[in-house]
Amino acid sequence: MKFIQKSAFFLITFFLLFTSITFANNESNVESNKNVTTGETIKVFNTDLYLGGQDIVVSDAVNGNIFAFGSSITLKGEILGDVFILAKTLVIEESSTIHGNVFVFSNDTIIKGKVNYDVYCLGQNFELTDTGYINRDIRSLVANAKLYGTIKKDAFLFVDSILMSDTAENIIGGNLHYTSDQEFVFPEKAIMGNIRYTQYQRRTYTPGEIVINYAKQFISDISLVIVVILLAVFLAPKWIDHINYALMKRPFVSTGIGILATVLIPVFALFLLFTGFFTTLSIIILVLYGLVLAISLSLFSLAIAKWLASKWNVTSKGKLILFAIASSIVLWIARLLPVLGTYVSLFIAVVGLGMFLTSAFKKKNI
Repeated sequence: MKFIQKSAFFLITFFLLFTSITFANNESNVESNKNVTTGETIKVFNTDLYLGGQDIVVSDAVNGNIFAFGSSITLKGEILGDVFILAKTLVIEESSTIHGNVFVFSNDTIIKGKVNYDVYCLGQNFELTDTGYINRDIRSLVANAKLYGTIKKDAFLFVDSILMSDTAENIIGGNLHYTSDQEFVFPEKAIMGNIRYTQYQRRTYTPGEIVINYAKQFISDISLVIVVILLAVFLAPKWIDHINYALMKRPFVSTGIGILATVLIPVFALFLLFTGFFTTLSIIILVLYGLVLAISLSLFSLAIAKWLASKWNVTSKGKLILFAIASSIVLWIARLLPVLGTYVSLFIAVVGLGMFLTSAFKKKNI
């Protein structure tokens, strides 16, 4: 579980640190009301909000849903709809009431206010403070869960640890279902319903199973590479020239485009998805994005093979195919190297995407 979490948070961190886009709201759907108690003027957004940036604070009332991603997100106002969050840190302040569901993918999630429906949380740390209140269920996959507030119904947790106060009472009004590699002891009055524990078992593979798994992965990956190579050699030979040009003649341009595309394409696709009007287009973009990343090893292999063929004056398609397959095998093995292999894989994926986009906009004559 920790490997999955670390990988996910690496992607989130990379995604968020390089993103500073803010989606504008429609001002015609904003009205102002005066708080009778404090006398303060409060904005009311009668529409869904789409927010993106480093630090986001929502202090106003929202008569709709919130879709937000950023480094730090703080909710202080009343939200009548659902909340969808992708962030490093989410804080729902004590002054905030969310009448719908909360869907959050965040490194740290802290709930101090009230959620009238369900909470779905994926992250590293989750905390429900003593003022925090969840009116229905919580479903969470986190490393550490701190529960000091109130969960009115059931809790479904996949965790490494669960912390409660020794004198805690009525923390979970329903049942607790949790999965972990160890069983915990809870205060007697903390959970009103039943406790169901499922042990999370870490499977240890034998050397023979490890070899077989690597062999299966090798056959799967190289088979895809061979298919792409054959299609490119026989159906799009000019495209191979463009791929080679992007890597050998424009390496820095391809790398820069790859880095930007790796971040901006998912952002753009998520924006289209959030609008609710371009769902199909968003899915198509994400599928194409994933497809290009999947064949990035093939792109590198073709570019290297074309460079070798040019250097040695080889014109045979058969030898070009062999060069490409040999290059892919070397690159595949390099991706298995401890520590370095992670960077090799990331480099191939990012630059491969940049090569693809660079070649797509390259003129026919090189």
